[in-house]
Amino acid sequence: MELMPDSDSLGGMRAVLEEPQAILGYEPQDGFPDRCWVLHSLTLRGERVRWNDVLAPVGKSLEDWQYTPSWRVFDGLGLPDDLKGPAPGEIDRHSLTHLIRVLARHSPEGPRTECYWAQAAIESVGDPIPARRGRLDEGLARHEACVGPNRTTNKQFPAHWWPVDGSWFVLTDWDLSATEVFGPPALITDLLAEDMLEAVRHPSIAEVQGSSAQWRASEAP
Repeated sequence: MELMPDSDSLGGMRAVLEEPQAILGYEPQDGFPDRCWVLHSLTLRGERVRWNDVLAPVGKSLEDWQYTPSWRVFDGLGLPDDLKGPAPGEIDRHSLTHLIRVLARHSPEGPRTECYWAQAAIESVGDPIPARRGRLDEGLARHEACVGPNRTTNKQFPAHWWPVDGSWFVLTDWDLSATEVFGPPALITDLLAEDMLEAVRHPSIAEVQGSSAQWRASEAP
């Protein structure tokens, strides 16, 4: 991926990505007809498990969580010690692999579609955000450079990435354990139907602004 100069507008997106309210990540409020969340992977004894399969034994369901998807969903529930994840602020490799595969089907040049990849402003407070330009299929190599024992940079995997034509947009807010995808209805329908991903409809960051991270009160029998 090519590191972009600080003067590059990133297709007109740099200004909004560097706004104070976007310090943890920029969530678009218009311009896309549909959206969903891709939940970051959970593993139990080394096997991937779905969020609701973990929550069900303690009488919970993600649908009853009245906030954005994060590690807080599982906090204080007395879950098994060998439950790992979900990763906050950074998508896991499994989810990224299959997200890129679905996005490629809805991109003008497939996996070779040129994209912008931009960090969250919190990584460079007071300075222009670091950003790169590269193909969609270069995302996995960038993830390897940012995550795990073989990482070659102190930066996280980019919080924002989108094709140069702006047809979709991906956000991983630094405070959350899920990645939000914005785009046309056909893309979102495809993501929600993808068995290798755990994609769900859930309130956006803006929709829960000012609310508390809490469960919906149980109805009396």
